[in-house]
Amino acid sequence: MKKGIKLGLAMLLVTLMTLMAACGNTAGSSAPTSASSAGSSAPEPTESAKMQFVSIATASMGGSYYPIGVGMADVFQKSIANIEPKVEVTGGATENPKLVGAGDSDIGITNANLAYAAYEGTGIFEGNQYADLRMMFGGVAPGTIHMVVKDSAIKTYADLKGKKVAVGPQGGGGLSLLPDLFAIYDFGMEDIKANYMSYDEGVQALIDGHVDAAFIQAPHPAPAIKNIQGSNVAFRLLELEEEERVPFLEEYPYYNPVDIPKDIYGTDHDIKTIGSSNVVVINANIDEELVYQMTKAIFENLEDIYVVHPSAASIKLDTAVNEMIPMHPGAMRYFKEAGAAGAK
Repeated sequence: MKKGIKLGLAMLLVTLMTLMAACGNTAGSSAPTSASSAGSSAPEPTESAKMQFVSIATASMGGSYYPIGVGMADVFQKSIANIEPKVEVTGGATENPKLVGAGDSDIGITNANLAYAAYEGTGIFEGNQYADLRMMFGGVAPGTIHMVVKDSAIKTYADLKGKKVAVGPQGGGGLSLLPDLFAIYDFGMEDIKANYMSYDEGVQALIDGHVDAAFIQAPHPAPAIKNIQGSNVAFRLLELEEEERVPFLEEYPYYNPVDIPKDIYGTDHDIKTIGSSNVVVINANIDEELVYQMTKAIFENLEDIYVVHPSAASIKLDTAVNEMIPMHPGAMRYFKEAGAAGAK
C-alpha cells in the first residue's frame, strides 16, 4: 500500500514538473505582437517610449471629414512608432474647433472661418475664445457657396429677405457664413424663414415648392445641385458682383473668391461666388516633436491620403501654411524643412 502511495506521489511530482516546464517555454517563446509581425510596415514600437494616443475629430461617416481622418490615422500608424490614433465621429465643422481648443480632441478638421472665429472668440463662438487652437495645415478642399433658386423673381441675395430658405442641417458649418453674407445686404438670419435640413432635402424642397431657395456649402460640383440640374426644373444660382465680393473678402480674409465654370451646372456664364477652405487644427499643447512627425507623415504620404476621398486631392505642400491663426511650431518646423510656400 505504501509503495503504491509513493509511486503515485512520484508520478504526480513528475507531472507537475512537466507542466511547469511547458508553461515556462510558452512564456518565453510567445509570438511577437508588434505591427510588423502582422505584415505591416509600421515602425517597431520601442519599449523605452510610452504609447502616444492621438484623437482626430471628424464628422459623420457620410461626408469627407471622416475618411480624411481615417487616412491620416493610417499614415500615422505606418510612419510613427508608439502612436495609437483614434478617429472620432463628431458634429463636424462647428463642434471640432471647440473639441480641439478645449483639449477634448487633439486634431480636428473644420472650416477656415470657424477656426478663426473659435480662436478669436467671435461669431458663433462669442464669449468662448479657444486660445489653445493652432493650425496644423490648410488647403483642404474648399466648400463653395451655392444659393440655388428656381427661375423666379429672386435675382440677388437681397431678394431672400422674408423668404423661406433651406439653410442646411442644424450645426452645419455653413450657418456661420450666412450671417456674414447677408450682412452685405443689411439683413440677418432673423429676416429669413430658415428651414434646417440636409442639402439634398433642401434642394428637393425647392423642387417641390416648399422653400424659395436652398443653400449648399460643398466643393463643386455639388451632388445636390446636380440633382436639380437633372430634374428639368429651371433654376438659377445667385452670385456676388465684384463690387460686393471684393470688399467682403477684404473684411473676411478667411474666405476666398470662387468662380464656378459655366460647364459645371450648365449655366450660361461662370458664377461668381465665395468659398471657405477646410483646415486641420490641433491643440497647442500637443508635443512639438509629435506634431512634426505627424505633419511629416501626412505630407510625405500624400498619395495614401488622396485615395480616401476625392476632396483630399486638394491637400498640397504649397497651400499647407495658413497663418490666419498661429501655426503649431511642430507643423511649421516641418514646412520650413520641406520648403513650403509661406513657411518662416
